[in-house]
Amino acid sequence: MKQKITIPLLKDHHNHPSFYALFNDCLNLQEIKDKQTALQMVQSLDRDRVSVVLGWNTGFYSFTEEELNRFPPVIIVNISLHSFIMNAPAETALKVKYPDIAANYKNPSWYESHFARMMIFMADMVEPTEQKVKTLFDSLYEKGVYYAEDMLLTGEKVYSIINASPYRERTAFWTDPATFKNLSPAAQKGVKGIKLFTDGALGAGTAALALPYNDGKKAGLLHTDDELFRQMRETALLGKAVSVHAIGDLAIFQVVRTVRRLKDEGFSFPRVRMEHCQFIDEKTAHEAKELGIILSMQPNFSVDSTVYRDRLPVQYLEQNNPFRMLIDKAGFTPGKDLIFGSDGMPHGITTALQTSLFPPFPGQRLTLDEFIAGYCMPDKSYGQVEIEADENLGVRKCISGPDAANYFVDKIHESILSLGHENNW
Repeated sequence: MKQKITIPLLKDHHNHPSFYALFNDCLNLQEIKDKQTALQMVQSLDRDRVSVVLGWNTGFYSFTEEELNRFPPVIIVNISLHSFIMNAPAETALKVKYPDIAANYKNPSWYESHFARMMIFMADMVEPTEQKVKTLFDSLYEKGVYYAEDMLLTGEKVYSIINASPYRERTAFWTDPATFKNLSPAAQKGVKGIKLFTDGALGAGTAALALPYNDGKKAGLLHTDDELFRQMRETALLGKAVSVHAIGDLAIFQVVRTVRRLKDEGFSFPRVRMEHCQFIDEKTAHEAKELGIILSMQPNFSVDSTVYRDRLPVQYLEQNNPFRMLIDKAGFTPGKDLIFGSDGMPHGITTALQTSLFPPFPGQRLTLDEFIAGYCMPDKSYGQVEIEADENLGVRKCISGPDAANYFVDKIHESILSLGHENNW
């Protein structure tokens, strides 16, 4: 049975355009699940400079030290951005300018404690240009994304380019405290809020879970309660909104109790957001709701329940991204205090729809109305996406904004309607 509907373009509340613009034309392994293909692609890189490769998913394959050192100078970044590997030729080329990074990047705790700096380190490999910014935002538009919020501005140069461009209205900037302090007063004024971190990511095995990972290792919090309290208190004094990265249940608990402590001591923010919060439980969700915390979540991370079965304790597989609990029991409202984004993993309407409407577990499922409320622009004046589903769930995207054009997008999932979820439309 064919079904057809038109929805507004996406409003991606969690992305990294100032970072992804720099690497839009670099090698990206996100769709490469075959190791031999990946080996051939990395082997073909330029041998005269250090290349950055994005999108490596450790759930698909790993590289031996011998394989890594046969490559040209390369930094291969985990899809989560929360770790990378670097071969000996790259280390040799970079250790003089970045001695502490070369000495410490393999240490997960050190990496996570310096995450913002690691993003800036990778960004330093490429010079920002107007053309790179234009290429990224045009690409996002073609993929059905009008607005992409920048959750970690990498510096003044790229801020100046985007701020002076026609794409300024299509993003908002957040950045870490150290980068914020180094920005000009004008750039500081243009920043929406401050981004803090409490743990790492599942891909790197550094998200702070109460239970050990399947290999027996346990990832801890990046800060003590007092340290996080001081960071958030300093942010409150800036008068900026605050956004806190928290994936694991331990990190989520810490953010909620710290926000409560700040409130009890008379500190407030224009807005408090918690990013990702994949393993939030019902009790903590009710507390977050009471405190007015906005949950900024990624439906595409629902597939972590299958991709990371190798490392996640079985109890966590179904607990990941509990949207039905958050909406039906804790009372969160999509578009108000529950908002959605992609983290750029990947960009675009295709995966966003697939993982929202047809996720691995029923508790992760959103209705189309909830998807539109939490993940789309307010109306179709910015452009629209036409979705046509049949037994192969072909998706056609019609963009009617400034560059009026029609685009055909790859089908979301060849057997999706056979899963019995037709009524979600």
